[in-house]
Amino acid sequence: MHSQLAIKYPLRAKFLIGMGAFLVITVPQIFNSPDDSLERAIFVLRILLLLFIAGAITVALFRSAGKPKSLLLEPGKLVLEGKEVAAAGIQGVWINERWYGIKLKQRRIVPMKLCFVLQSRQPAGEKELLQWAEDNEIPVERRFFIRWM
Repeated sequence: MHSQLAIKYPLRAKFLIGMGAFLVITVPQIFNSPDDSLERAIFVLRILLLLFIAGAITVALFRSAGKPKSLLLEPGKLVLEGKEVAAAGIQGVWINERWYGIKLKQRRIVPMKLCFVLQSRQPAGEKELLQWAEDNEIPVERRFFIRWM
């Protein structure tokens, strides 16, 4: 069974709202000029936090705004963006509302690259993914899962 699914990385509104709130809190604190060495260290940490937040927001927006990717379902493996994942290394396919996550055995959380939503123009995509999982004896669960970034 060879199938190709069009997928997209999801827009994570809760994450963006949370990072935006951190940004609003952090920016005004940067304008306080440091007087001693402890305050300078805190000042530098705030700037690093600000850069991290801005970077996380940028990455999340670019990933969700990007072109659809293709997920190839082949016997014994799946291929996403040129990288192969063996079915033997997959612990399960997890579904949370309309989000899909491929949980690897050696990872505690679902990697960001293996978390996606199916394109709306492809209604049979879920059936193909579930059939591929069944053919490769991979359990499918409808549950909440944690993603990094």
